[in-house]
Amino acid sequence: MNTLKNRTLIESVGFGDTKMYIELSTNRVLAVPYTYTERLSHATKDELTNYRLIGNGVGIHFEKIDEDISVAGIIRDFGSESKRINISVTTDFLDKADAYAKKHHMSRSALLQTATSEFIAS
Repeated sequence: MNTLKNRTLIESVGFGDTKMYIELSTNRVLAVPYTYTERLSHATKDELTNYRLIGNGVGIHFEKIDEDISVAGIIRDFGSESKRINISVTTDFLDKADAYAKKHHMSRSALLQTATSEFIAS
């Protein structure tokens, strides 16, 4: 498990139309709307996908918009009406998603992004 002193860390990031999907070292996925911060809400897809993990996965730095977000900050803000985030994904669901993604040569983040986009479009 990728943890730093028992901290929850970011493993990967995927990008949907209205949310980013942050896969954690605990096998949970945070679905974070771009409205989480003003800079993210005004960013282009190119600006969003130009990122790097910082602090060994403690946070994300978006290079082109000079924005940093952290797991601790996202979890701290969970539940705020203006910054609602869905964190309810079971390990069983993730196991099934991983198997499906592997069979279709995708990452889990890409699978969740595709599924969410298709669901919203229907």
